[in-house]
Amino acid sequence: MRSYFFLLFTLLVAKCLPQVYNGGGGSIPGNNNYTNFNLNVSGLSQNINTNSFGLETVTLNINHPNTADLRIRLYAPDGTNFVLTSYNGGTGNNYTGTIFSDTAVHSITNASAPFTGYFHPTEALSAVNNGQNGNGTWTLAIRDMTSSNNGSLISWSLKFGNSPAGGLFFSSSDLPLVFINTSGQSIPGSGKITADMGIIYNGVGVRNFRNDPHNHYNGKIGIEIHGQTSSGFPQQSYNVETRDLSGNDVATAILGMPAESDWVLYGPYDDKTLMRNALTYKLSRDMGRWAARTRFCEVFVNTNYQGVYYFMEKIKRDSNRVDIADLNPTDITGDQVTGGYIFSIDKGATQWTSPYVPNNSSGQTINYQYNYPKPSNIVAQQGAYLQDYVDSFETALFGANFQDPNTGYRKYISVKSFVDFFILNEIGRNVDGYRLSSYFHKDKYSKGGQLHAGPVWDFNLGWHNADYCA
Repeated sequence: MRSYFFLLFTLLVAKCLPQVYNGGGGSIPGNNNYTNFNLNVSGLSQNINTNSFGLETVTLNINHPNTADLRIRLYAPDGTNFVLTSYNGGTGNNYTGTIFSDTAVHSITNASAPFTGYFHPTEALSAVNNGQNGNGTWTLAIRDMTSSNNGSLISWSLKFGNSPAGGLFFSSSDLPLVFINTSGQSIPGSGKITADMGIIYNGVGVRNFRNDPHNHYNGKIGIEIHGQTSSGFPQQSYNVETRDLSGNDVATAILGMPAESDWVLYGPYDDKTLMRNALTYKLSRDMGRWAARTRFCEVFVNTNYQGVYYFMEKIKRDSNRVDIADLNPTDITGDQVTGGYIFSIDKGATQWTSPYVPNNSSGQTINYQYNYPKPSNIVAQQGAYLQDYVDSFETALFGANFQDPNTGYRKYISVKSFVDFFILNEIGRNVDGYRLSSYFHKDKYSKGGQLHAGPVWDFNLGWHNADYCA
């Protein structure tokens, strides 16, 4: 009997003992590329899961003068990965005894460096506790986006045990379920990779279960990261192009929206209501202006749950979107060169800069970008025509006779479209209004020819969601 109790005690103690694996370090170059640090794990007696045994914590020790330069991702042996931390910490330095745990009270995204103690990671550790064999190579990938500050990984470790990181298993939703599988490829910031997409949608009022067949779409896509500032968010957005098996784009009707090949999977990370863009676009459509149609959905990327997204139309010349004339490279004279065009005021590459500056500005400029035709497709005569037309409008607007119906601003623009555009930006308190994500379009003279404001776009910081540019 004594031997029996001793054996039982030994088994219980053995069950509770965690297994810790320590990894080495090295330099972290500031080249905006990922540096990989590998750790071989062996001796785990069972597959890792969220119920009985799995990854519990990840510990980091990093010397770096500015932790906000760093993005750190952990890869499991089967390729499943998640973001531990993404450009967090303000102007502080170092990760010292930083322990990432799904049960931590404080989130790394809301904390300031130096980081010491327990933090909830940007994405859940539980993603890797998916039933896989945890024995094999684990990789810590660290990206330093600023060349001026180099750092070093001192050490890192993984702890496995009987209190695995976990959570509620996502089984079903009233929203459509969208699954992206990149087959181990990283999704780039520009230049789409080929991936697979499956959509489960059983109809209005019918529950969608994770294990249902991909009955709404099941095929190839091209995918890249969408946005500029938002590209650094933990919940990233994506440009998606539906394709055939040969890689050609194919117009496809998605979730009741008209068939097209170009779409946006938009993650409303900085809008906790999840509704600001959808509300604005609906108001615009109710005013008689085209704006992107949206459908809420739940998104998984490589089995990792990413949250609630919009599956939405991308701004594009199309009879069901921005309905303006097609413009070919040979359309360089007469009525043909006068449209159609889509252009914007935004960040990024600038095609031309307005000769006028915003009122009360401090060195700011108005920078225009071509959207249709693309900068790589527009020819010199078309670019010169559009720039000259917009310059003429701005000159008339700034001129002494700006109110003259024949020579003032009314000659160049659809006034009603600008009024509607202003109304939505003002009632929506859009801090980006008129300076970023502001789109315009123009058709040929034979189809009206005036400059129209819109479509409206990117109101995630509108509706009292920011406290600047008020």
